[in-house]
Parts: sequence; C-alpha cells; structure tokens
Amino acid sequence: MAIIPLLRTIVFALVTLLSLVVLGICAHIEYLTSGNSSTYLSFAAFGLASACVTVVTLPLFFILGHARRGVFTSMIIFEIIWFLVLWVLWVATSGDTVVDKAFYFPDGCIFNNYPTINQICYEVTVVEAFAFLNFFAVFFYYDVLVLYAIISAIRGRGIWTMSVREAANGGPYNPAIVMTQPPYPQQVAPQYAQYPGFQKAPSATGYPSTGSPQPYNAYPQQTTPPVGQGQPYPGTQQQYPGVPQQPQYPGAQQQQYPGDPQQQQYPGAQQQQYPGVPQPDNFNPVQSNYSPNTQSMGNNPLSPQPNYNSYPGPYPPQGQV
Repeated sequence: MAIIPLLRTIVFALVTLLSLVVLGICAHIEYLTSGNSSTYLSFAAFGLASACVTVVTLPLFFILGHARRGVFTSMIIFEIIWFLVLWVLWVATSGDTVVDKAFYFPDGCIFNNYPTINQICYEVTVVEAFAFLNFFAVFFYYDVLVLYAIISAIRGRGIWTMSVREAANGGPYNPAIVMTQPPYPQQVAPQYAQYPGFQKAPSATGYPSTGSPQPYNAYPQQTTPPVGQGQPYPGTQQQYPGVPQQPQYPGAQQQQYPGDPQQQQYPGAQQQQYPGVPQPDNFNPVQSNYSPNTQSMGNNPLSPQPNYNSYPGPYPPQGQV
C-alpha cells in the first residue's frame, strides 16, 4: 500500500506540530500558577511530559528512517509499540485536562475581574483540544499500522521487521546480494595426435614468434620420405600389410595364379586360342624384306642376327612350309 508512507509522514508532522503547541501552552500555565502555592494543575505536568517525549522522538525517528536503512526505530513492530506508548500518554493528558477544567472552571471562563484566572481558563481549553487531536492522530496511525501488519501476515508476508517504506515497496533492500554474471567455461583447444610424416597443426594461442606463419589445413598432409627410408625403388609397386609381396625384375614374366593358363609371348607368335572362341580370318603377318644375307650399303659384314621364326604352333604362318 503506497498510501501508508504518505500517511506516516502526515501523522508525524501533525503530531509534532500540535505537541509543540501543547508544550508552549503548558509551560505558560505553569509560569502563571507558579506564584500560587495553593493551586496545582496536574494536566499541565502531563502535557509537558507528553509534548516533550513526542517532540523529541518523532522527528528523530523520521530522520533516522530516511538516513539509514534497516534501523530498528523504523521497524513496524517498534513503531506499533512506540505509538501505543504515545497514545497512552495523550489519553492521560486529555483526560486529566478535562477533569481539571471541570473542577476549577465548572461554569466556564466567567472571571472577567480576574484576567489571569480567565486567561488560564482559555489556555486550558486550548490544551484540551490539542491533546484530543494528538490522541486521535496517534490512535488512528496505530490502528492502521496494526491492521496492515496483521493482514500482510495472514497473506503470508511478514512485515514486522520491515520499515513502512520497505513494506510498501515490496520488500527490504539487501545490498549484500550482488548480481554477477556467471563465468563462461573456458574453451580448450583440441589436441592433435602427432604421427610421423604429418604436419603439425598450429597451436590455439597463435603463430610462433619466429618464421613466417603457416596456413592452417584441417587435413593432414603426407610428406615424401627420402629414398631408403620406407620408400620403394622406382618402377616397383608399393606393398601394403596383408598383401603378398611380388618380386619385380626387369623383363621377368608376371606371376601366374592357379587356374589361369600361362601365356608365353614371343616375337611373331600367334596368340593362343581357347575352345569356343572363333579364330580371326584376316590374320596376316607383316612381311619384311629383310634378309640376314643381304649386305649393308657400306659392304660391312653384319653381326649374327637372332632367328625370329615363329614358334611352332597349330597354325603356321602363310608362305612357310
């Protein structure tokens, strides 16, 4: 309820102002009656006590409540107790004033021949009125504060140890709670396994201070080792684990596997035919005019030449018997 802090300010200011008036009038009555030892007005003493307590405490509580947070004088439970005390004081002051006025001035202020007594009669009437005003103001604020605290407690929100301003704003201010952002988890750079022959990936902290920066490649690059360190000789096929090694020699015949007929190739030999495969009819070997007995143009004897006759097969070449 936002109206409670405004009501508190009005009550504090009004009660303090009326208490100042009562304090001044009661002090003046005591001054007027000080020369007469046979007359003692008890309401004046009550008025002085109630006014002094009210004038000293209410402004002090109001200033402390705005200057410091969480001070005990601003708690609702403390204000309820203190206004109950003020209510009792002003009830006693107003009641005693009514009794003394009825005893000393039953017919009213009719002492025209005695101006001092008549002035005391008028001042007693003023003290009576202001004492009742303070009594009603204190009692009204006390009742409102008690009902507000009880209703809040029934609704499950205890405001007994809060100030009126904090209760109206929704709760006390806690400076110990600091809103901090949770730290983000630090990302760890992935570790790459080092294999021989692969390029090292760049570190996550940056490039090295010396040398030119290397571009980052997500795929490892294989480098060529020197000859003699795991690299096969030129012209040979690289062997892999689990595959039988085949020796390679210059001019050697390729190894045959079981079930595959072996084919031997010789110069001028006809290709072996298999059953069910038709034989081509247009097979004509190339005729050459070369003769081993023909002399060269320089009349130099020729070196012995190998025999290039075809290997005997099922079909001899044409022109030969």
